[in-house]
Amino acid sequence: MIPQIKKILYATDLSESANHAFGYALSLALSNDAKISIITVYEKLTHNINIEMRSEDFKTAKIKLAEKINSQLVHFENKQNIEFDYKDMIDDIFVNYGLPEVEITELAKKENYDVIVMGTHGHGFLFSPLIGSTAKKVVKLSKVPVLVVRLPEKIEK
Repeated sequence: MIPQIKKILYATDLSESANHAFGYALSLALSNDAKISIITVYEKLTHNINIEMRSEDFKTAKIKLAEKINSQLVHFENKQNIEFDYKDMIDDIFVNYGLPEVEITELAKKENYDVIVMGTHGHGFLFSPLIGSTAKKVVKLSKVPVLVVRLPEKIEK
């Protein structure tokens, strides 16, 4: 059976590698007439750090993160010279609070996503110590396929 990809969950930490992975999510969506949902996770930190961050209102942080995602989409569009309106392909934007690997995999399972697309900072083999720890944990926990996209090395001239 050939899997149908109709719902893509693109996970971003708003890094350069995550932005690069968005191109893969967009390509999958275009070739499969699929919808993309975006998730970023306001990370649950250790108790001591949370005490220091209590003054940061999660609602404010959520709004700021959603705005940052939208600005990065515009930046991606400009950088890639995209000449079509891909924004209709974006279904939802989720800003969750917690452990990224848990929030991503639970949302993927709960909402029946067909694939998770995310970037990694790692190099080399998939499970080397250099793969991003969140990507490694998502691959390990996920019940759906995960496409982990590595940021290409810069070509020096």
